[in-house]
Amino acid sequence: MNNTTSKQRYVLSSIALLTFGLFYSSLVLAEDLQELQECGSCHVAQTSDYQASVHYINRSGVQAGCNNCHQGQQHKAGKDTSKDVQKPRMEMTLSEWKRMKENDSKECQTCHSHMAMDLAKQEPRSVERHEESFKNNETSCIDCHKGISHQLPSGWKEIAEKAGLQK
Repeated sequence: MNNTTSKQRYVLSSIALLTFGLFYSSLVLAEDLQELQECGSCHVAQTSDYQASVHYINRSGVQAGCNNCHQGQQHKAGKDTSKDVQKPRMEMTLSEWKRMKENDSKECQTCHSHMAMDLAKQEPRSVERHEESFKNNETSCIDCHKGISHQLPSGWKEIAEKAGLQK
């Protein structure tokens, strides 16, 4: 095979790969936008909080969608408007924190890894706490990272302490 044919195949392969990548990423983006619209039709306040969070917009451009953290959440059939979402916010919050504590924050760990943390780029207080958690083999991110994607409801700390979910 001559050099020109190799270059042509390389260029065509690169174009095909780039085209596939752009097509696939546009499908993923469309799916994420649809998911946010669907969840946001009932969870208006939570959607607003999420859009102001580091999981929605950040320096790296990596975005976690609703289903990255709340995958498999059960909803009552036919409940598809905000008037049907009657569970008080603090009750919903405690329920999520308990679930995440019980599963060692597995949703967080699908994207975040202790092994991949660059402690040199963290604030000293965060480094100290992360090193302590590694040493004690603590894996539940929610113990310290409450409110990372949604605003904390007023009075959350006292209620979380009573529920045994706050140190």
